[in-house]
Amino acid sequence: MTTAPNRTAGRGTSGRGTAGPVEVALVVAAALGVWLLVMGWNWSAVPAGGPNDYRDPHSGLDWTLVYVTAMAGAGWLALRGRAVLAVVAVVLPLVVLSGWRMAAAEVIGANLWPIGLAVLVVTLGIACTGAALVGAWSRRRLSQR
Repeated sequence: MTTAPNRTAGRGTSGRGTAGPVEVALVVAAALGVWLLVMGWNWSAVPAGGPNDYRDPHSGLDWTLVYVTAMAGAGWLALRGRAVLAVVAVVLPLVVLSGWRMAAAEVIGANLWPIGLAVLVVTLGIACTGAALVGAWSRRRLSQR
């Protein structure tokens, strides 16, 4: 007895295809949109009361929202079959824009933006890679059902 040809070739047994260019662009746009809304464009030090008191314009919550959005985007794209592209497409624009805004910011004292950028590259890269691994693992598990 012969069976009908597999109509889901290239999509796995779950019937899900891989993310196309529009879907990738939408995920990257969402990550960049959250970055812009949360982090803002001006990263210069902000006066904090006294004449010599300044603070960072970003809180831990701001960074958390950006990281969670980036991780969700990378995880989603990996779940849709684009694990390597997920990390590159989500992390690279965020790192480039953040580095640009760090370098352009006016700060009090030493401007250590290269160190901040290095920390961002490592931590965001690891976070998004982890999310992409979970997404790829989930895709594999779903396709085995």
